[in-house]
Amino acid sequence: MPNYKVFTWNMQRAQSISKKDPTTKERLRVLKALVDWADFGFITEPGIDIRGSLSVYSTLPGGLTGQYYVSALDDNQNDAAACRPVVYSKYGFKDVPDDYRPYVRYQSGADTAHRYPALGFVQIPNDGEGHDKLLLVSFHATSGFNAAGNCQAYFDSFYETSGAGEFARHFPLVWIVGGDFNHRGDRPVYMPPTSTHQSDHRLDGFFADQYVTNFEVTLATGPQTYVNGHNPGEGDLIIVGRGDPHGYVVNRFHLSDHCPVTAEFQIKRRTAAMDVDEANILPPGSTRTRKRKVPTDFETSLLKKLRS
Repeated sequence: MPNYKVFTWNMQRAQSISKKDPTTKERLRVLKALVDWADFGFITEPGIDIRGSLSVYSTLPGGLTGQYYVSALDDNQNDAAACRPVVYSKYGFKDVPDDYRPYVRYQSGADTAHRYPALGFVQIPNDGEGHDKLLLVSFHATSGFNAAGNCQAYFDSFYETSGAGEFARHFPLVWIVGGDFNHRGDRPVYMPPTSTHQSDHRLDGFFADQYVTNFEVTLATGPQTYVNGHNPGEGDLIIVGRGDPHGYVVNRFHLSDHCPVTAEFQIKRRTAAMDVDEANILPPGSTRTRKRKVPTDFETSLLKKLRS
């Protein structure tokens, strides 16, 4: 199984594909470098010029290859200042999840200006049990108060079932969430050990796992900030107290208060020799995080009926 390269970047609603000023050109160049390198990308607070160019699973101008999907549910946000996430796939998308799933309809932010994640399925090699779709999610958590709880509640929704007792349905799923989580992170939320924001916070990262599939998800590389000579990487993150410009600065241009974050995930078929209670996502040298839920005999037979 190949490693999947991913990035996430909070672009703070700045334009990147329309205007011709030097800062916009530099922002587009960096975004194109990320897109060219990565298999999948998660953009929070994309500029209105990006959002305005997108429909379901569409492409973008400016040499930005692949397909992009912007959150399309009614979110009560003002178009000019909206924080609607965008998800990117170099290989296109297979389909979009049914909108009754809890991880699709999860709201983040104030009731009067909430936001939904952007999601799409891409096809990956079959796990031997009929699962061949990877869910990609671009997620922007509530800013400030209760961000940790906001993230944890959302991540827990990926393990939820529908119904109760003998009518319970598990949703077999493997996923990668990337975005601005607005807090320092708890396992298994993986953020780089360095700051990602000019306020000296680690806000941006990834959450990846699987549930009731025959996949094993591991963190192969990173996550790391896209600065100071990483491969790929360029620019500097200038935090508070180090002058102006500040934030993510490339060639003296301030592109965002957030610098991009990159990582690589391996999603492979679980072998018979692997212990089903091993952790599903392990950074190098770490201990186990979440247990993989093992279906009961009844749940296994129910899943077989649902697949048939």
